[in-house]
Amino acid sequence: MQLPTDPGSHIIDQTLYTERLDELEHALNLIAPQRIVNASAGNHADGKVAYQGRSELGIFRARVGRNVDLFLEPEEADDRLAFVIASSGAGELLFNGKTFSHASDRAVIMTSGSKRLLKFSEETETKALLVSRVSMAECCAKLLGHDIPGFVDFDVSANLESDAGRSWLRLLSYAEAELTDPHSLIRHSPAAWRQFEHRLLTGFLLCQRHEYSQALLAPQAAAVPLYVRRAEAYIEAHFAEPLSLADIAAQAGVSARSLQDGFQSFRHMTPIMFLHSVRLRRAHEALRAADPALTTVMQVALACGFTHMGEFDTAYRSVFGVTPSWTLNKKR
Repeated sequence: MQLPTDPGSHIIDQTLYTERLDELEHALNLIAPQRIVNASAGNHADGKVAYQGRSELGIFRARVGRNVDLFLEPEEADDRLAFVIASSGAGELLFNGKTFSHASDRAVIMTSGSKRLLKFSEETETKALLVSRVSMAECCAKLLGHDIPGFVDFDVSANLESDAGRSWLRLLSYAEAELTDPHSLIRHSPAAWRQFEHRLLTGFLLCQRHEYSQALLAPQAAAVPLYVRRAEAYIEAHFAEPLSLADIAAQAGVSARSLQDGFQSFRHMTPIMFLHSVRLRRAHEALRAADPALTTVMQVALACGFTHMGEFDTAYRSVFGVTPSWTLNKKR
């Protein structure tokens, strides 16, 4: 079951049934690096692995058919997120020295990157929504109306018996029905897929707890002042230039102090922090689109206004979870 890595690829719709534990482990490794450990003797497994979706968003289902532990190997990138629920039975996630259970009424939300251990009993069948953390952060920024510094960090444990939990389960069931239907419009229309993806990501952000939950669920804030929006537009158009706070304030038509206060009140960051986030976002977009045979990380960094490669590398990794060179060479 080979999963393509091109975000623009067609819908993946693959299912594998196997009675061999080694074949099941091989199929699971196509999703993420992992090893089956603590299994009793023998190679028998009533195994099933299925995936429907695209590489950046899809639903994964697995059944092992025996008591096993899955050790998820550490990964260089932490740019994926998984919402894991037990369709039947129950399981546990061991992560950062803590144990989190998942069943029909409680899920776990985990990211790629660090090592994790998933424990399954014989009757457990697991379902997971796999999502790009970059897409989730971009959706959150659009809902908030401003850029955010890095990924969205969700609570590991999710209560599915709350009103928000039940609402999310209904949305997840709808998503699964659309992804598994061979005649679904999202399989044939890019516009339908974008609308489907936005609806699913928005529902996830509104129903699960994270550091921006309060801001997303709060009543509509006062309108952003024109001078703040004017400054943002100027930064977006001139992000590659060596801008100072005074330069931006002059273009916005206010004093540097007023601009600073306006950004803090309505964007919860300084104008220079906003400039920095725009440069990082543009660099990320450029690296994803570039041909690694013709472009270097330094060329992209300089074109986006960065002059210190060490600082660029550190800032990029803290926001996107991988190095700039990893993003550039991912196509290979």
